[in-house]
Amino acid sequence: MEEIIKLSEEEIKNLSFKEQLELLERINDYFQNEKQDELDIENALEIYKKALDILTYAREKLVGLKEEKAQIDEKYEKIKNQLSESADID
Repeated sequence: MEEIIKLSEEEIKNLSFKEQLELLERINDYFQNEKQDELDIENALEIYKKALDILTYAREKLVGLKEEKAQIDEKYEKIKNQLSESADID
């Protein structure tokens, strides 16, 4: 978990969406599998804060990817309509 805690915001932003999700899964596994009586509360809080940072950037990345897909879909529809119109002219 130390390597996750040490990640800077810039490093988190530069990770792929998949890598961000993998980190979140590791953090989730840590909290699910760590025995409560062995949990270092200060360390757990740092991990929890880092998870929130990762989640925030993953959401931003997902929104950006959805917007990019919408733009691609729009271009595709435009080309498809142009092809359809030119086929109707012939």
